[in-house]
Amino acid sequence: MTNRIITIIFLVCFLPSIGSTEELEGDYLYKVTTIRAATGALADLLEWEAQLQASDYYEEAGQDRPLLMRHSQGDQWDLLVIAPMQSWSEFHSQRTTTKRNAASTKHAELIAAGQQYFAFYEDHFAYGPPWSTVQDAYADNGFFHIEMFNAAPGKAEELLGQRRMENNYLAATGQMPNMIFRRAAGSDVDIFTIGFHPSFEAFAAPADVTIAQKESAAKAAGFEGLADISFYLRSLISGHHDTLATKVD
Repeated sequence: MTNRIITIIFLVCFLPSIGSTEELEGDYLYKVTTIRAATGALADLLEWEAQLQASDYYEEAGQDRPLLMRHSQGDQWDLLVIAPMQSWSEFHSQRTTTKRNAASTKHAELIAAGQQYFAFYEDHFAYGPPWSTVQDAYADNGFFHIEMFNAAPGKAEELLGQRRMENNYLAATGQMPNMIFRRAAGSDVDIFTIGFHPSFEAFAAPADVTIAQKESAAKAAGFEGLADISFYLRSLISGHHDTLATKVD
Protein backbone atom coordinates (compact mmCIF):
# COMPACT_ATOMS: atom_id res chain seq x y z
CA MET A 1 0.00 0.00 0.00
CA THR A 2 2.84 2.42 0.83
CA ASN A 3 4.45 1.84 -2.57
CA ARG A 4 1.13 2.49 -4.29
CA ILE A 5 0.65 5.79 -2.43
CA ILE A 6 4.14 6.93 -3.40
CA THR A 7 3.45 6.00 -7.04
CA ILE A 8 0.13 7.89 -7.06
CA ILE A 9 1.68 11.04 -5.56
CA PHE A 10 4.40 10.99 -8.20
CA LEU A 11 1.99 10.40 -11.08
CA VAL A 12 -0.47 13.07 -9.94
CA CYS A 13 2.29 15.67 -9.59
CA PHE A 14 4.09 14.94 -12.86
CA LEU A 15 2.76 14.30 -16.34
CA PRO A 16 3.79 10.91 -17.67
CA SER A 17 6.37 10.57 -20.40
CA ILE A 18 5.18 7.61 -22.43
CA GLY A 19 6.52 7.36 -25.95
CA SER A 20 9.22 9.51 -27.45
CA THR A 21 7.08 12.14 -29.16
CA GLU A 22 3.46 11.76 -28.10
CA GLU A 23 1.97 13.61 -25.14
CA LEU A 24 -0.96 11.80 -23.60
CA GLU A 25 -2.39 14.61 -21.46
CA GLY A 26 -2.03 18.31 -20.93
CA ASP A 27 -3.76 21.63 -20.29
CA TYR A 28 -5.33 22.28 -23.68
CA LEU A 29 -9.07 23.00 -23.29
CA TYR A 30 -11.70 21.10 -25.28
CA LYS A 31 -15.45 21.20 -25.62
CA VAL A 32 -16.67 17.62 -25.91
CA THR A 33 -20.31 17.11 -26.88
CA THR A 34 -22.18 13.82 -26.83
CA ILE A 35 -25.28 13.70 -29.02
CA ARG A 36 -28.05 11.13 -29.23
CA ALA A 37 -30.04 11.30 -32.44
CA ALA A 38 -33.80 11.61 -32.38
CA THR A 39 -35.57 8.36 -33.19
CA GLY A 40 -34.99 7.48 -36.84
CA ALA A 41 -32.86 10.59 -37.41
CA LEU A 42 -29.29 9.26 -37.16
CA ALA A 43 -28.70 9.43 -40.92
CA ASP A 44 -30.09 12.98 -40.96
CA LEU A 45 -27.85 13.96 -38.03
CA LEU A 46 -24.76 12.63 -39.81
CA GLU A 47 -25.72 14.40 -43.03
CA TRP A 48 -26.22 17.67 -41.17
CA GLU A 49 -22.82 17.33 -39.53
CA ALA A 50 -21.31 16.70 -42.98
CA GLN A 51 -22.98 19.84 -44.33
CA LEU A 52 -21.71 21.90 -41.41
CA GLN A 53 -18.19 20.54 -41.88
CA ALA A 54 -18.33 21.31 -45.61
CA SER A 55 -19.53 24.88 -45.06
CA ASP A 56 -17.37 27.95 -44.46
CA TYR A 57 -18.61 28.27 -40.89
CA TYR A 58 -15.45 27.08 -39.14
CA GLU A 59 -13.07 29.18 -41.25
CA GLU A 60 -15.20 32.27 -40.72
CA ALA A 61 -15.46 31.54 -37.00
CA GLY A 62 -11.68 31.20 -36.77
CA GLN A 63 -11.98 27.62 -35.53
CA ASP A 64 -10.57 24.28 -36.62
CA ARG A 65 -13.15 21.70 -37.58
CA PRO A 66 -14.06 19.38 -34.70
CA LEU A 67 -13.32 15.66 -34.68
CA LEU A 68 -16.30 13.31 -34.91
CA MET A 69 -16.58 9.80 -33.48
CA ARG A 70 -19.62 7.64 -34.18
CA HIS A 71 -20.89 5.19 -31.56
CA SER A 72 -20.51 1.52 -32.45
CA GLN A 73 -21.42 -0.08 -29.13
CA GLY A 74 -21.54 0.93 -25.50
CA ASP A 75 -22.99 4.17 -24.10
CA GLN A 76 -26.24 5.85 -25.15
CA TRP A 77 -24.89 8.62 -27.37
CA ASP A 78 -24.57 8.34 -31.16
CA LEU A 79 -21.95 10.99 -31.86
CA LEU A 80 -19.00 12.44 -29.94
CA VAL A 81 -17.81 15.87 -31.09
CA ILE A 82 -14.39 17.09 -29.92
CA ALA A 83 -13.89 20.82 -30.53
CA PRO A 84 -10.69 22.71 -29.67
CA MET A 85 -10.96 25.78 -27.42
CA GLN A 86 -7.29 26.17 -26.34
CA SER A 87 -8.14 28.03 -23.12
CA TRP A 88 -11.02 29.89 -21.49
CA SER A 89 -9.34 33.26 -22.04
CA GLU A 90 -8.53 32.58 -25.70
CA PHE A 91 -11.96 31.21 -26.56
CA HIS A 92 -13.80 34.10 -24.88
CA SER A 93 -11.48 36.90 -25.99
CA GLN A 94 -13.12 39.81 -27.78
CA ARG A 95 -11.41 38.94 -31.06
CA THR A 96 -12.46 35.30 -31.16
CA THR A 97 -15.94 35.97 -29.79
CA THR A 98 -16.60 38.61 -32.46
CA LYS A 99 -15.55 36.25 -35.26
CA ARG A 100 -17.54 33.36 -33.84
CA ASN A 101 -20.69 35.45 -33.38
CA ALA A 102 -20.46 36.81 -36.92
CA ALA A 103 -20.09 33.30 -38.35
CA SER A 104 -22.95 32.01 -36.20
CA THR A 105 -25.21 34.78 -37.46
CA LYS A 106 -24.31 34.15 -41.10
CA HIS A 107 -24.83 30.38 -40.81
CA ALA A 108 -27.70 30.52 -38.31
CA GLU A 109 -30.14 28.66 -40.56
CA LEU A 110 -27.77 25.75 -41.12
CA ILE A 111 -26.82 25.56 -37.43
CA ALA A 112 -30.46 25.64 -36.31
CA ALA A 113 -31.45 22.96 -38.82
CA GLY A 114 -29.55 20.33 -36.88
CA GLN A 115 -31.49 20.79 -33.64
CA GLN A 116 -34.45 18.81 -34.97
CA TYR A 117 -32.23 15.72 -35.18
CA PHE A 118 -31.19 15.77 -31.50
CA ALA A 119 -32.91 13.65 -28.86
CA PHE A 120 -30.44 15.08 -26.33
CA TYR A 121 -26.93 16.41 -26.11
CA GLU A 122 -24.51 17.11 -23.28
CA ASP A 123 -21.52 19.44 -23.22
CA HIS A 124 -18.38 18.59 -21.29
CA PHE A 125 -15.29 20.79 -21.01
CA ALA A 126 -12.00 19.05 -20.37
CA TYR A 127 -8.25 19.59 -20.34
CA GLY A 128 -6.29 17.21 -22.52
CA PRO A 129 -3.29 16.75 -24.81
CA PRO A 130 -2.24 19.41 -27.32
CA TRP A 131 -4.67 19.80 -30.20
CA SER A 132 -2.06 18.81 -32.77
CA THR A 133 -1.45 15.54 -30.91
CA VAL A 134 -5.15 14.68 -30.88
CA GLN A 135 -5.52 15.65 -34.55
CA ASP A 136 -2.60 13.46 -35.58
CA ALA A 137 -3.90 10.47 -33.62
CA TYR A 138 -7.35 10.90 -35.17
CA ALA A 139 -5.89 11.15 -38.67
CA ASP A 140 -3.78 8.01 -38.22
CA ASN A 141 -6.48 5.81 -36.71
CA GLY A 142 -10.07 4.78 -37.33
CA PHE A 143 -11.24 3.02 -34.17
CA PHE A 144 -11.60 4.52 -30.70
CA HIS A 145 -12.14 3.20 -27.18
CA ILE A 146 -13.69 5.89 -24.99
CA GLU A 147 -13.99 5.40 -21.23
CA MET A 148 -15.80 7.96 -19.06
CA PHE A 149 -15.39 7.84 -15.29
CA ASN A 150 -17.28 9.38 -12.39
CA ALA A 151 -14.91 9.48 -9.43
CA ALA A 152 -16.08 8.33 -6.01
CA PRO A 153 -16.28 11.23 -3.50
CA GLY A 154 -12.81 12.61 -2.85
CA LYS A 155 -11.15 10.20 -5.29
CA ALA A 156 -10.73 12.33 -8.44
CA GLU A 157 -6.99 12.92 -8.01
CA GLU A 158 -6.34 9.29 -7.10
CA LEU A 159 -8.35 8.22 -10.14
CA LEU A 160 -6.14 10.41 -12.33
CA GLY A 161 -3.11 8.70 -10.82
CA GLN A 162 -4.61 5.28 -11.53
CA ARG A 163 -5.19 6.19 -15.17
CA ARG A 164 -1.54 7.19 -15.47
CA MET A 165 -0.43 3.96 -13.79
CA GLU A 166 -2.49 1.94 -16.26
CA ASN A 167 -0.94 3.85 -19.16
CA ASN A 168 2.50 2.91 -17.86
CA TYR A 169 1.38 -0.71 -17.67
CA LEU A 170 0.00 -0.61 -21.22
CA ALA A 171 3.21 0.89 -22.58
CA ALA A 172 5.35 -1.67 -20.76
CA THR A 173 3.37 -4.55 -22.26
CA GLY A 174 3.51 -3.19 -25.81
CA GLN A 175 -0.08 -1.93 -25.90
CA MET A 176 -1.37 1.49 -26.87
CA PRO A 177 -1.68 3.91 -23.93
CA ASN A 178 -4.75 6.15 -23.74
CA MET A 179 -5.01 9.92 -23.97
CA ILE A 180 -6.29 11.34 -20.69
CA PHE A 181 -8.78 14.20 -20.36
CA ARG A 182 -9.72 15.70 -16.99
CA ARG A 183 -12.82 17.70 -16.16
CA ALA A 184 -12.85 21.51 -16.41
CA ALA A 185 -16.63 22.12 -16.36
CA GLY A 186 -19.90 20.74 -17.69
CA SER A 187 -21.09 17.18 -17.18
CA ASP A 188 -20.32 15.02 -14.16
CA VAL A 189 -17.54 13.05 -15.89
CA ASP A 190 -14.33 13.57 -13.88
CA ILE A 191 -11.89 11.76 -16.16
CA PHE A 192 -12.26 10.30 -19.61
CA THR A 193 -9.74 8.54 -21.79
CA ILE A 194 -9.56 7.82 -25.50
CA GLY A 195 -7.61 4.94 -26.96
CA PHE A 196 -6.73 5.50 -30.61
CA HIS A 197 -6.39 2.31 -32.70
CA PRO A 198 -6.11 1.56 -36.43
CA SER A 199 -8.98 -0.96 -36.33
CA PHE A 200 -11.11 -3.13 -34.06
CA GLU A 201 -8.72 -6.01 -34.71
CA ALA A 202 -5.77 -3.94 -33.49
CA PHE A 203 -7.73 -2.87 -30.40
CA ALA A 204 -8.77 -6.43 -29.56
CA ALA A 205 -5.37 -8.03 -30.19
CA PRO A 206 -3.87 -9.43 -26.97
CA ALA A 207 -0.55 -8.16 -25.68
CA ASP A 208 2.32 -10.27 -27.00
CA VAL A 209 3.80 -10.94 -23.56
CA THR A 210 3.54 -13.69 -20.98
CA ILE A 211 1.39 -13.60 -17.87
CA ALA A 212 4.56 -13.34 -15.81
CA GLN A 213 5.66 -10.31 -17.80
CA LYS A 214 2.24 -8.72 -17.33
CA GLU A 215 2.47 -9.35 -13.60
CA SER A 216 5.89 -7.70 -13.44
CA ALA A 217 4.72 -4.73 -15.53
CA ALA A 218 1.68 -4.22 -13.30
CA LYS A 219 3.83 -4.16 -10.16
CA ALA A 220 6.35 -1.83 -11.80
CA ALA A 221 3.48 0.55 -12.64
CA GLY A 222 2.46 0.68 -8.97
CA PHE A 223 -0.28 -1.96 -8.79
CA GLU A 224 -0.20 -4.82 -6.29
CA GLY A 225 -0.35 -7.19 -9.25
CA LEU A 226 -2.12 -7.87 -12.54
CA ALA A 227 -5.47 -8.69 -10.92
CA ASP A 228 -5.32 -5.47 -8.90
CA ILE A 229 -5.63 -3.23 -11.97
CA SER A 230 -9.40 -3.60 -12.33
CA PHE A 231 -10.12 -3.97 -8.59
CA TYR A 232 -8.22 -0.80 -7.77
CA LEU A 233 -10.02 1.14 -10.51
CA ARG A 234 -13.40 0.00 -9.20
CA SER A 235 -12.49 1.26 -5.72
CA LEU A 236 -12.12 4.80 -7.09
CA ILE A 237 -15.26 5.25 -9.21
CA SER A 238 -19.00 5.60 -8.73
CA GLY A 239 -19.76 5.26 -12.44
CA HIS A 240 -18.08 4.12 -15.64
CA HIS A 241 -19.19 4.11 -19.29
CA ASP A 242 -17.32 2.35 -22.10
CA THR A 243 -17.91 3.12 -25.76
CA LEU A 244 -16.39 1.78 -28.96
CA ALA A 245 -16.55 4.26 -31.82
CA THR A 246 -15.44 4.78 -35.40
CA LYS A 247 -14.23 7.79 -37.34
CA VAL A 248 -16.67 10.05 -39.20
CA ASP A 249 -14.84 11.36 -42.27
